[in-house]
Amino acid sequence: MPPIFSRHILLLASLALLGACSSNAPSNTPAATSDDAYQRLMKLAGDVETRGDRGTAATLYQRAAEQPGAGFEAWQRLGEARLASGNLPGAEQAYQKAVALEPDNPIGLLGLGTAQLRLGYPERAQPLLASAAELMPDNVQAFSRLGAAEAQLGNIDAMQRAFAVASRLTPSDLDARSNLALAYALNGDSAKALREIDGVDRAPTAQPRHQRTALLVQVLAGTQGKPAGVQLGGASTAERRSLIAEAQRIAAITDPAERARALGLSANK
Repeated sequence: MPPIFSRHILLLASLALLGACSSNAPSNTPAATSDDAYQRLMKLAGDVETRGDRGTAATLYQRAAEQPGAGFEAWQRLGEARLASGNLPGAEQAYQKAVALEPDNPIGLLGLGTAQLRLGYPERAQPLLASAAELMPDNVQAFSRLGAAEAQLGNIDAMQRAFAVASRLTPSDLDARSNLALAYALNGDSAKALREIDGVDRAPTAQPRHQRTALLVQVLAGTQGKPAGVQLGGASTAERRSLIAEAQRIAAITDPAERARALGLSANK
């Protein structure tokens, strides 16, 4: 990400360019219309976002959204930029504006549902994500985030259905496989859970979260599981014991819904 000072210079330069395009025009040239300003702001914001500066992009998208006649795209892109930069309340507000303009647009529903899920409101997020998944039956993110919302609400069967669709859409994705394996384990189907998680911890692209999930699934599988054989990267013996103890604590929770909530499945995927 560019340094803060250079981000400010970039933003000021972008806004100065817009000012020059309108106020410094010769008197015999019509002033730029609000639609011209909107299009320039959206283009500048997109260019800045492409370079990875989400903060400056969000400021420019906000300027675009404030233009007369600004529509769904500006608010949706503003929400997306704020979500990526970690401004969850701001993302929620922007997506609410977008959804108010186009209530049936699945991109807006997915964005608003994601923001609310990350803010810790799965009960608000679930119906939005369910609608987004219905409208976009091939969208992996919609089903993955719906599954996370169902998990946080303790809806085990619904969680399994959502994660099963996500896994079917991307069968080689380690996150999708890990989530589905957890769903099977929480539903008491250890055989399917172990089959789904097999090899995930040893995959070349496996991240620590995948390996921790593999360990948890093996512990949840009870006598069928083999947690000692799970690869945990560079984890020390003490760290492995700590992870196994935490997995055993979750496994000891008798209510499947409470176990699902204890997992703390996130909406990051």
